[in-house]
Amino acid sequence: MPERLTVTTNEPFYSVGIAGDVLTLSGVDVPMRRLAVVARRASADAREWDAGQGVRLRVVRAPCEDDMSGAPRDFTATLTIDARTVRGCGFVGKPSPPPGEATAAPSTIPARFVGQWNRDAAACARPAASIEGVRVAPGELWFHESVGTVKRVEPLGTEQVRITADYEGEGQRWTTTQTLRVAGDRLTIVTDGQPFSRIRCRE
Repeated sequence: MPERLTVTTNEPFYSVGIAGDVLTLSGVDVPMRRLAVVARRASADAREWDAGQGVRLRVVRAPCEDDMSGAPRDFTATLTIDARTVRGCGFVGKPSPPPGEATAAPSTIPARFVGQWNRDAAACARPAASIEGVRVAPGELWFHESVGTVKRVEPLGTEQVRITADYEGEGQRWTTTQTLRVAGDRLTIVTDGQPFSRIRCRE
């Protein structure tokens, strides 16, 4: 079993990066957390990581199919958070694309846009209680009940980009084009001509 893996789940959306004795957990309205592994168990075809705080991950060397995209993965996984267990898939490096899709790597969102954003400082302090947070990753945008995979990024100056992303959420899929603009610690996202703004949450 590789020492470095990524596990993703659907509904709810979580991502766990595994690197040695550290789990990096993130998800919709969940700020990124780096958790030290306190216990691990291994067998010939499976491995478990216990990070305390109610977080436990189990990965089995068995083929898995992403629930939303149908893309093949090499590992089957279960993630337990606060006594709730969700199923997911694991992969090493860049994941395989869904059947029939091009294998070219998608464009990525510039670093100045990346981060956790929310309505105000109070919402940043209690992200689990807010449904208005947005997490921007280099290749994804995470909202309360959907996640968008970035397919194209078009720079519009130094502080603005236009992106095209394939979204999945609540059993539906759609593609949309959005504009992201950063001014100081404020991010404005424009979708179908409708803007909304969020402030950057400090870790």
